[in-house]
Amino acid sequence: MMGALTAFDQMIMDAKRELNSVLSQRPQQMPMQQPMQQPMQQPMQQPMQQPMQPVQRFAKGGGAWTRKEGQNPEGGLNAKGRASLRAQGKDIKPPVSAKQAKRSPKAAARRRSFCARMSGMPGPMKDEKGRPTRKALSLRKWDC
Repeated sequence: MMGALTAFDQMIMDAKRELNSVLSQRPQQMPMQQPMQQPMQQPMQQPMQQPMQPVQRFAKGGGAWTRKEGQNPEGGLNAKGRASLRAQGKDIKPPVSAKQAKRSPKAAARRRSFCARMSGMPGPMKDEKGRPTRKALSLRKWDC
């Protein structure tokens, strides 16, 4: 019985060593918490972890798309707002009206998709003063 137990322990230790070697070869993104373990016969070497640096995603004060200067008063974003989003790595295109959608099936599909997504969004169509919200303006701009 004692021989089977030590063979099992040896198999567990081999599996742990193999797992740690695989984990040490891939780049670590987040520091992992180590589970409580019983002391092993051979200490495992841990790779040094570098502290994560914060990623700056937006320009100081936010992009133009977050401010009035990047928003179209008729709904959606203007060219400057789309350019600021494009600078942040987003793929954004101008809105498609029903008239434009008749000329291109690809644009028509994009318009249908936007209308389906945006129409289901929660929120009012008018604010407390009776003015249309940004949601209502963008739906109107896309002829939804």
